[in-house]
Amino acid sequence: MENDFQKIDFTCFVCNNTHFRFFTRKQSCDLYRCQRCGLIFVYPPPGNLTEIYTKDYFLGATHGSGYVDYERDKMAMSSTFEVYFNKIEQLMPTRGRLLDVGAATGFFLDAALRRGWQVSGVEISDYAAAKARQKNLDVRTGILENAQFQKSSFDVISLWDVLEHLPNPKVTLMVVHDLLRSGGLVVLNTPNAGSLFARLIGSHWHLLVPPEHLFYFNADNLTELLKKVGFEVCGITCLGKKFTLQYILKTLATWHKFFVWQWLADKIQNRPLGQISIPINLHDNLFLIAKKLDGPVVGGSRSS
Repeated sequence: MENDFQKIDFTCFVCNNTHFRFFTRKQSCDLYRCQRCGLIFVYPPPGNLTEIYTKDYFLGATHGSGYVDYERDKMAMSSTFEVYFNKIEQLMPTRGRLLDVGAATGFFLDAALRRGWQVSGVEISDYAAAKARQKNLDVRTGILENAQFQKSSFDVISLWDVLEHLPNPKVTLMVVHDLLRSGGLVVLNTPNAGSLFARLIGSHWHLLVPPEHLFYFNADNLTELLKKVGFEVCGITCLGKKFTLQYILKTLATWHKFFVWQWLADKIQNRPLGQISIPINLHDNLFLIAKKLDGPVVGGSRSS
């Protein structure tokens, strides 16, 4: 019914809808769902995002979000990154310039460098970007829109677990389009709000973690957004990841608020048991590769 919809000062950048249904409230944030395309988002948006991505986010997670030790936790992702590279290099066999958005401490850039890519990155966290530069990696502090990279200068741009964090994903993807050369690739993964698991769990989905995550896509609306910006989607699927046992327990503690999970996470911290890698695929993460199209966008608009 008409009264079920709420009018807020927001226009869906996927389908231009302006009426939404309230979805849930978490962490003092209100989330809404677009009834036309299914986009879930936080409104009103938070203020200064840099306050979220402090040293504690990458080393400690004492405030509930982030990593106990980013470098150590990401070691479990090494084999997943190899899968990503294999899919990228099937479409881009000549290794060229790669830009990682949300590069953190440079873990993925290190892996790309070893595979023969020329790498650069941009990272909003002062702490993480400085750690990446200590590894002699070209990582600029800030957001992509202000990083001043040269247009049409990259062959591949990656956004691993980044799109959901952005204050305006469409604007960022427009900048990605401008920075890619003709036929260049954007590769990303992001939570899948359209997955069976996410729909069954509803507002209790563990990836609903505002204000860290601001937007939640499904396969259809993400594909539509990429088309509007000027990309052709080459492939979209749900790939599993590997996580350390300690990271899983920390996530469960944040999700369930059950003290036993936190107690177990603390018990195995800095112990070999905590670093065991466990593969998980709930099909609630989307992996997507899209190719830059040149010329006018058909059936869409690149206006912000």
